[in-house]
Order: sequence, then structure tokens, then C-alpha cells
Amino acid sequence: MSVHPTSSSTEASLPIANAQPFILQGSERFGVTGNIQPVYYPADQSTQIGACHCAEALHVELIERAAEQGFQSFRKSKPAQRADILWKLANLLEAHQEQLAVLITRESGKPIKLSRNETERAIQICRGYAAETERLNHPLYQMDGREGRIGRFPLGPVVAITPYNFPLNLVVHKLAPAIAAGCSITVKPAPKTPLTALFLGRLAIEAGYDAISVIPTSNEVAEALAKSDAFAKLSFTGSAAVGWHLKSVAGKKSVTLELGGNAALIVEDLSEPVEEIARRAAFGAFAFSGQICISVQRLLMNERIKDAFLPAFVTATRALKVGDPMKPETDMGPMISIDDLQRTRLLIKDALKGGANVVYGGNTYNALTMNPTILDRTTTDMPVNAEEVFAPIVTVATYGSFEEALALVNQSKYGLQAGVYTSDFTQAEQAYHTLDVGGVIINDIPTYRADLLPYGGIKDSGTGREGVLAGIDEYSYMKTLVRKTF
Repeated sequence: MSVHPTSSSTEASLPIANAQPFILQGSERFGVTGNIQPVYYPADQSTQIGACHCAEALHVELIERAAEQGFQSFRKSKPAQRADILWKLANLLEAHQEQLAVLITRESGKPIKLSRNETERAIQICRGYAAETERLNHPLYQMDGREGRIGRFPLGPVVAITPYNFPLNLVVHKLAPAIAAGCSITVKPAPKTPLTALFLGRLAIEAGYDAISVIPTSNEVAEALAKSDAFAKLSFTGSAAVGWHLKSVAGKKSVTLELGGNAALIVEDLSEPVEEIARRAAFGAFAFSGQICISVQRLLMNERIKDAFLPAFVTATRALKVGDPMKPETDMGPMISIDDLQRTRLLIKDALKGGANVVYGGNTYNALTMNPTILDRTTTDMPVNAEEVFAPIVTVATYGSFEEALALVNQSKYGLQAGVYTSDFTQAEQAYHTLDVGGVIINDIPTYRADLLPYGGIKDSGTGREGVLAGIDEYSYMKTLVRKTF
């Protein structure tokens, strides 16, 4: 296997002498029989950048007990105390921003400029939840000689399972509402990116939140936690197959699933300069090698603008910098694993066998990195259209009427987000009311996520919502008080 060249090899290969312990209810400890999980730099798959202790089946009862003890203690906290923890956590994230960004890149292979953006978003998410927590109140209603009050109360211990592609943000999107609502949380991070979650856990403890466990572990132990009656809430972000399976075994607990998609971008007209739309579309399709659940996977162009837009899109794709993820100019680095690169090659091969054509790319940059790939002449039933590719592949197609484009988007079994470029306000409203997705992004790419607003999908893309304006609701329940007034 060839080694990915990097001018930052010393910076990307700082070994950690001792494996990091997992975090259990605000303290760091590990079982004497715990196994060690090494973490490798995806850009060469050989440089070990750290290691951590992983919980085993024998630790499940200990984890359950810690979650319950943490909840019984933290549930008594006041909103002002929770907000203070979130403000402090945001400040700690800011103080360690560059250290976290480098760690994210070392663990996931994400280009450093995207890792820096991720850390900035995490800070703003915590501040958003802090402000929202300060606004929590129990509204009063007067009626027929009675007074009614409505309050929100924490659901209970939360188990959160997170993927590798946003090892900080997708944990923060679960941690912050758990703090805001008054819950304890047990985080099971992705096996390839546990160190960022452990770093975040230590910062949460420093901020004053002791009701946290961060448990790197196997999928088998994670499923046992998802099944466990000790937890009142399961929040999962990952593949549709795994997410729906976990929901099926989760019992009576509340479940939030943030799953995959095959997001479409409709370019109805050139509502902005063609070069700008093409640049955004290329970013949405290929940032972090397409390993984002709202990456642009299906690009639909009105046939009137194809001759102007498609060449501009190819040019924008060609301009992307592929290579060393530690370089600030890099747009695309390695895929998370060799298996994922091979899976991507097979997807392209399968499409070509079915009659598709490579417009651009279709090959590997090196043994660990794909080049961005544009395919046309695909059919709707090909996996590159029908499934979530989670890879740097985008399919392009044309349509006649706007209604036809909307129908093509809705053919998917997924329904996460869609983007629409149009200068027609009526069409924008039509898309919003017609598209079967959780979010419609007008005059931008579906890859844009507004962390403040509710985010999530329908159909195979999941259930429930994250985001500052929805997250606390997902981790709490409403309780009504009615009493006579004399």
C-alpha cells in the first residue's frame, strides 16, 4: 500500500504513550480486562495517533448504574445552572479550538479547514443551547377558576451513538440538549474517532457536568445499551440499516434517529452567477469526500441551462484541491478506510456496467483517496442514485418541468434535505410544500445545516429532530399542573 504524502507528517503522527481511559459518570477509569482500541491517521492508515480503553460486556451494568446515578443527581439542577455549564463548555471549546481541529483531522482525515469550521460550529451550538436554557419557563394559564402551568422535565438517562464524520459536532448536538434538559448522557463514539469525544467529555466535566460517560466500545455492547431499560432515551446518528434496527430493539424508550440520505440539488435557473452555483454544488458534493449525510448526491438541472451549468460544475470540481488533509487549501482528503474506498470504486463500476458515463474523475488519487467523480446517463434504480453512497460521487441529470424535478427528488426512499436554486418565489414555495424531506434549502445546497433550527428527516432518513430550537423537546417531556384558585 502506498503512503499518502504529507508535508505535516510530524504534526499528524504525535503518538500518545498511554491509552486513554473511558469516562464513567464524570471520572476516568477503565476495567482491568478492557481491551485497547488503537486510532490511526486515515491519510496513511499506519500512523497511530492514539489509543483508548474500550468497555466490554462485563461493564454494561456499571455503565447503567453510572447513568442512573448521574441522572438522579443532575435532574435536580436548575435551568440557570445548566445554562452556566453550557456557557463554560463553549468557552472551553473556544480555548481548545485549534487543538480540537487538529485532532479531528488526525482521527477522521477531514481537511483541516473543515475541522476548524466544525469546532466553530460546536462553540455556537453550546452557546445557542445556553441561551435557550435561560429562556426556559413554566407558562401560566388562567381558566374557569383554575390555574394551569406547563413545565418541561428531563426524560432520564440518555444513550447517544455517534458516527465518525463529525466526531465533535454530532456529539455536541446530543450532549448540549442533554445538559439543557437535565439528563445524564452516555456517549458511544465511532470506533475510528473516539479521541475527540473523550476530549469533549473531559471539557464537559471541567465545565461542571459530571453526569457524563464516554464509552468507546463494540457494536455489541452499544446494542446492549440501546436495549437497556436503564436508559429513557436513545439518540442515534448513522446508517439507516443500523438506526432502524436499534429502534426495533429499543423497547419503550424515546428514540431520535438522524440517518442517511441521497440529497438532491435542483438547479432550475441561474438565480446567481453560474460560477457561484457551480462552486457551491461542487463543495456540497465533494467536501470531506462526500462522507456527509446531506452531501449533494443527485444534481438535477433544467435542460435549458445544462449547456451553461454542467461545464461550470466540471470546472469547479476540477478546481478542488485533493490531497493532504493537514494543508489549509485541501478540499478533499482520504476516505475513512480502505474498505470505503473499495466500496466507492465498486459503486462506480456497477454504474458504468449499467450504462452510466464518467463525466469527470472515476479513479483514485492514491491508495486511500478518491478523486471527485461526476456520472451521467444513470438510472433512478442504480445504487448511485437510489442508495446513500457516502462517497465523492454525484450523478447529473436534466429535466423538463419543475414539477418533474420535484417528482424525481421524491422518488427516493430517503427524505433528509434538498436544495433548490430558483429566482421564482412561487417555485420556492412549491418546493417547500411538495418535497418530502425534513429541510428545503432555497438558493443553496442541501449540505447546509442551520444548527439553530430543527434538523432531521422523514421516511428512511429518520425520526425526531435535533437543533437548538428542537433538541430540548427531544430530551424532555411536558407535565401539566392544574390547581384551583381561591
